Amino acid sequence: MDPKPPSETKAVPDADDRVMKDVVAPPRFPLSKKDLFPDGGSKPDLKVLKAHLLKEGRIEEDLFIDVVRQVAKLLESEPNVLHLKYPITVCGDVHGQFFDLARLFNVGGDPADTQYLFLGDYVDRGCFSTECVILLFCMKLTYPKTFFMLRGNHECRQLTAFFNFKDECLYKYSEKLYDAIMEAFDKLPLAAIVNDSFFCVHGGLSPDITTIDEISELHRFREIPRDGAMCDLLWSDPFEDDKAGKKQNEDDSDSDDDSAETTWFGYNKTRQCSYVYGVEAVKQFLEENKMTSIIRAHEAQVDGYKMQMKNTETNIPRVITIFSAPNYCDVYKNKAACLKFDNNVLNIKQFIESPHPYYLPNFMDVFQWSLPFVAEKVTDMLASVLDYPSDEEEEEATIVQTRGSLLKKKVLAVSKVLRMYRILRQNNESIMSLKQLTPNQKVPLGLLSKGPEAIKKAIEGFESAKAIDAVNERHPESKDGTKKRRGSRRFSKTGKNSLMTGSSQNFKPMPVDIVIEESKATSSNPE
Repeated sequence: MDPKPPSETKAVPDADDRVMKDVVAPPRFPLSKKDLFPDGGSKPDLKVLKAHLLKEGRIEEDLFIDVVRQVAKLLESEPNVLHLKYPITVCGDVHGQFFDLARLFNVGGDPADTQYLFLGDYVDRGCFSTECVILLFCMKLTYPKTFFMLRGNHECRQLTAFFNFKDECLYKYSEKLYDAIMEAFDKLPLAAIVNDSFFCVHGGLSPDITTIDEISELHRFREIPRDGAMCDLLWSDPFEDDKAGKKQNEDDSDSDDDSAETTWFGYNKTRQCSYVYGVEAVKQFLEENKMTSIIRAHEAQVDGYKMQMKNTETNIPRVITIFSAPNYCDVYKNKAACLKFDNNVLNIKQFIESPHPYYLPNFMDVFQWSLPFVAEKVTDMLASVLDYPSDEEEEEATIVQTRGSLLKKKVLAVSKVLRMYRILRQNNESIMSLKQLTPNQKVPLGLLSKGPEAIKKAIEGFESAKAIDAVNERHPESKDGTKKRRGSRRFSKTGKNSLMTGSSQNFKPMPVDIVIEESKATSSNPE
């Protein structure tokens, strides 16, 4: 049989051919060991890995687990408190925003010649947590002596199951990988000292910790406990001390008035666990341990950083918060930042978000996403049926009158449901953004009834998004109105620790120059 002429031969479509030419097709196959470890070496090829992940590629699961277990051994060999020297770049929360993490390394410096310290919260909230984990872990394998990671409050089984990291592992890989990562997270150090002057931790201070040596004695190889010193290091927050000259409350530790100024330790109403620590607690800790400042993460900041409790003599902030996830949860509209230490200069470098592929909240499928559209049509049909008078109803006017009230209620109820689904459909994009803030995939109670303007207002800026998201800042086990306070205190009500040494009171903080710099990188490409 004669072959068909070229004009009659059907072209086989290329599987990588895209309608939108600027959208690169994801890799068809997961990255293999021979690709990640060329020539059978022990160091991964970071350029190959990063390029593969930026295209939404995945890793062979057995390879991923092997990398995680190698890094777990490295982390286990490190002490509870790391001691690091200048120069160094310190980074805050990442929260699964891989494409912003890729940009961070452009701002903070190439890990090949830059020492890094991450303060925790690598996973949850964002949809690319597994990508963040494999990139950070491969960097730890490549630069074990210059790349360091601390534990955040989200590096635990409870929060990763409550939020979306476990779901992401199950969606992209399996529970076997999730379990391996959780075991590695149990090995992460708790704190770091930079140049013998800066205390770095995810959350902050604990009333049960007086000296840094006591942190070294904690048993860290476990799930984060509900309370205690280890919990406080990862969950506590600084009190916003806007009234520095106000007389200290004589009973800050145990007062039930949470609105009062806290200069020592008080109940952490936002987290519903652990504490807030005030300026007197910070001053004493820094003096006792001869530290200049506390550098921590744990809280989203509109500018990517925040300086609190400034020392009036040196003008150096005693607490510096750093947050490295720009446009947090795709709704906060905040900048991100990292700190670059070099000699006595602290350079705060800000950067903005990078475009990223879109996932429906909590990895829901298209069927779930389309339910509001379907429900609106079904409800519309039901409303039409109830509203349409039949011949029998016209003939039996008396029966209709007696049942009219009940029918009217049904029509009104259906109309309300119809209005709700219409709002869901018309504001679907905003609703998806709101659901990104909620682990239970539910819109805040009563918001839909307020209409489209209220929905837009809920995510129009940093403060409104933070207010909507406040419920997710709480410990998952917390209950409204419940205050669990530990009875143990090593501090007197006058704000002085009975174990404080006299020599620490002569301590003078190290002078530091602070420079704030907005990143000049304006390209949307994080490569």
